Amino acid sequence: MPYVYYPPNIKVIVVRMTIEGKSRDSIRQTLGLQISNQSFNRWQFLYEQTRRVVRNPEEYEALGRPRTLTSEDRTFMVQLVRNEPGLFLVEIREKLYDATGTLLSVTAVHENLYRYVARMSFYPANYLVFTDESAVCDRNLLRTHARSPCGTPAARYILRQNSKRLSILPAISINGLLALTVREDTYNGIKFEHFLKWTLLPRMNKFPAPNSVLVCDNARIHQGAQIGEICDEFGVRVIYLPPYCPELNPIELCFASLKSHLRKTQALSVTNEPEWLLRRACVKVMTANLCQKLYSHCGYVVPSLVRPPSVRQ
Repeated sequence: MPYVYYPPNIKVIVVRMTIEGKSRDSIRQTLGLQISNQSFNRWQFLYEQTRRVVRNPEEYEALGRPRTLTSEDRTFMVQLVRNEPGLFLVEIREKLYDATGTLLSVTAVHENLYRYVARMSFYPANYLVFTDESAVCDRNLLRTHARSPCGTPAARYILRQNSKRLSILPAISINGLLALTVREDTYNGIKFEHFLKWTLLPRMNKFPAPNSVLVCDNARIHQGAQIGEICDEFGVRVIYLPPYCPELNPIELCFASLKSHLRKTQALSVTNEPEWLLRRACVKVMTANLCQKLYSHCGYVVPSLVRPPSVRQ
């Protein structure tokens, strides 16, 4: 049988339907493709051995002549388009040259933008789980505005203040808060590995499935030697965000919403159980509705919500 090229997303669908117990004939009929039994066996075996459907994708990317653009150049282009989506390709080319000294043809600019979109569209939004750490302290959540007569300063006295500094480590999916730990000390690599193994990964699924891709930034504690082994044990794929790109991580916006809520309520100033209150605040703020909006805001493809029709009396 001659060689037939199948894109990676078709392979993912085939492997997933096979895991769900669908017959090969029903898969062929659903996809409208005449996939050979050899392809079925090869993809299934490759997935069982490597948790991938493409053999050594890193080696494939390394073949051929070196790329003209560095990862920093590509990150700059993506951020440029996010900030000014109406730019022409010629304008993108000029701004890239002014900022980095890299001179590209208009065709190369278009191809690099298309390649980035294609790479990100490989993972559905409901596959992605984001995690990161943040510190919360009542001293940093004081209200910054107050009322007073015109021309006079506003004086406000804090009668009670909780000076305890807490560290939170949540994980969110498109359906809201997935896992959470709160500590009085800071997180390190060992504590992050413990969080993955005993709190987060048991709530995730094996790839390919919803909540099967863990996304985090390039912090040192996220890149420990055991991180990959622990994720492989649970069948979860790990992806690291580009350097200095917090705008691609929706959990950063969740932290902003959480601290805005705490500043508004001033709840930490009057509680004797700040850890318990902080857990309740995370559950209240990091809802499915907020996470879906933040995923979409960060550029991930979020399916529109299907609302049930209203019933008229």
